[in-house]
Amino acid sequence: MFRHGYDLRELTVAACRAEGFEPEFAVEGGEMDAVLGFVRAGLGVAVVPRMVAERAGSGLRMTPLSRPRLRRTIALAHRSDVAPPRAARELQGMLLAR
Repeated sequence: MFRHGYDLRELTVAACRAEGFEPEFAVEGGEMDAVLGFVRAGLGVAVVPRMVAERAGSGLRMTPLSRPRLRRTIALAHRSDVAPPRAARELQGMLLAR
C-alpha cells in the first residue's frame, strides 16, 4: 500500500471500511513502481490506478475493480504568469476529452 498522505491509500481504506473490513498492509511504499515491485516479489497485492495497471508490463495480472468504484480528482498545473506550451495544451485537451 502507498504511504500515508497518498489519496489512493485513503480512498482504498475508506472503500474497505465501507464494505465492512479493515485492510491490513504488509508493506508500504512511496512510488507506484516500488509498490508494483513488492507485488512482483510476492509480498501481496496492490490497488493501483488503471493508468498504472495498463503499463505494468508482464508478470502481473490486473483485475479491474467493479465495486466499489474508486475515483479521484487530478489537476494539470502550470505557471500563472506564462502561457502553457503547445504540448501542455494538447495534454490538457486529451485529458478533458476522456
